[in-house]
Amino acid sequence: LIHFYKRGKMCPLYPFHIFVIYCCMLLPILLVTVQGAENLAGWKLNFSTPSIGDGENKLRELTNQTFEVMCYDCIQDQDHTYSLELKNQDPNIAKVYNLHEGWEQDESGYLQINITGYESDFNVELNVSGEFLGFSHVSAKVIAAEISSGGGGQEKPRVEEKHADSELKLVVTRSKAKKTASKIFGYSVAVLISLAYINMGCALDLQVVKKVLLRPWGPAIGFVSQFLFMPLVAFMLSFIFPPDMPEMRLGLFVTGCSPGGGASNIWTIMFNGNLDLSVTMTTISTFSAFIMMPLWMFLLGEVIISNTEIVVPYSSIVKYGVLLVIPLTLGILINIFLPKVSKFLVKILKPLALFLIIFILVCGIWSQFFMIKLISWRIGLVGFGLPWLGFAFGCLFSKLCKRERKDIIAIAVETGVQNTGMAIFMLWFTLDHPAGDLAAVVPVAVATFTPLPLLFSLVYYRIKNKYCPAKTTEDFDDLTKDMTDSIEEQKLEAARKLQAQDKEAARLQQAQDMKGDSNMNIKDVA
Repeated sequence: LIHFYKRGKMCPLYPFHIFVIYCCMLLPILLVTVQGAENLAGWKLNFSTPSIGDGENKLRELTNQTFEVMCYDCIQDQDHTYSLELKNQDPNIAKVYNLHEGWEQDESGYLQINITGYESDFNVELNVSGEFLGFSHVSAKVIAAEISSGGGGQEKPRVEEKHADSELKLVVTRSKAKKTASKIFGYSVAVLISLAYINMGCALDLQVVKKVLLRPWGPAIGFVSQFLFMPLVAFMLSFIFPPDMPEMRLGLFVTGCSPGGGASNIWTIMFNGNLDLSVTMTTISTFSAFIMMPLWMFLLGEVIISNTEIVVPYSSIVKYGVLLVIPLTLGILINIFLPKVSKFLVKILKPLALFLIIFILVCGIWSQFFMIKLISWRIGLVGFGLPWLGFAFGCLFSKLCKRERKDIIAIAVETGVQNTGMAIFMLWFTLDHPAGDLAAVVPVAVATFTPLPLLFSLVYYRIKNKYCPAKTTEDFDDLTKDMTDSIEEQKLEAARKLQAQDKEAARLQQAQDMKGDSNMNIKDVA
């Protein structure tokens, strides 16, 4: 080229000769790449099953199952080394290993197996054990590296990777012991809550309920707080969780859409709130949940469950509503036909309520202790924030509507104390496990964080009333009565004085008239 340039003549291929030169320089690299591609192009790598633990054959905690990594038409070259690499997405959920061969994943879930010298069709048998409930995926790939011909048999950089056609899905569910403990706890709570509802029905005054319904400001305020504010704030709080945790988002939103819980009636009694208003609001919100929960699931739930398979459990809602109404109805019937029995049950209502709260705290932590591992700072934040935002909104909104103190207590407690039992049962029965268990962590956290501050508030409330008693409504009524009596006495005294003055005026007038008559008689005689 320089020669032609000096002679004043250009290359006939100018300027394409530069491109030809670069192609010639890249040709060896292209040949090596094509050779490596042809080396693994025909390999067929896959798992023996698409999923483990999904369906009837559950992979429970502390149990294990077997799977294979299959490779067909895997022809190896003598100048290459081959390794099979597996990556477990979440090593805390499951562990991949083979004790006979000494293979086991490391802390990050990575496992490498040397398959150099294997036949063209081979299977690698592995075991997977469930460590904790949740989901994970295992990916597989083959790495081929060319052996350097010069010195030491050192390998050159990676030539090609062949990935499996699909990933292995791992689904780990609760152990049978944990499942049995959860069932025992659930049935025990159902029985105790039913007894508490019977006692509440005995303490319920139907005449007062009629008055509450005739003046529906209290239930209307509770309905707005329960089914407008709580679902919206739950939806906003759900974005604290990352997008890869849809179960947690769903659990929080379902909790926010749930009606007022039976525990709200218990707390209303403990704080001397309006029990009749609380029970009326609980009944109204429970029946309203038939419409409001599906409505909110349709309006905002689709945003959360767009990638989740879930069906709204209408039958479960109906069942739970009936289970709420039956004990209340039974208590009302006892109140009407067996008044002596009703009075006895009312006396044991508060001790039973306290026992129920302690039982839920102690036995709930025991039976659901495995969920403690799932409670992160996000779950703790929403578990504490959701009920207390409900308390604050219910209190402020009812104060703005100028309700009396007992109504404010009932509305605030009814708004903040959600029916977490309905949310948990709904998630358990509608979602496949462990998705239902993961979603139920949020209502369990809400149920756990709600009573603890309320207990401290109740202790403070009792101590304050004991040592620093405030003027109660009865005190003000007595004061008003005394003032009224005093005014009446003053009126009577004034009336007596006025009557005495009238009598004196009449006497003077009579005396004057008599004097006038005497003068007239004297004149007549004269």
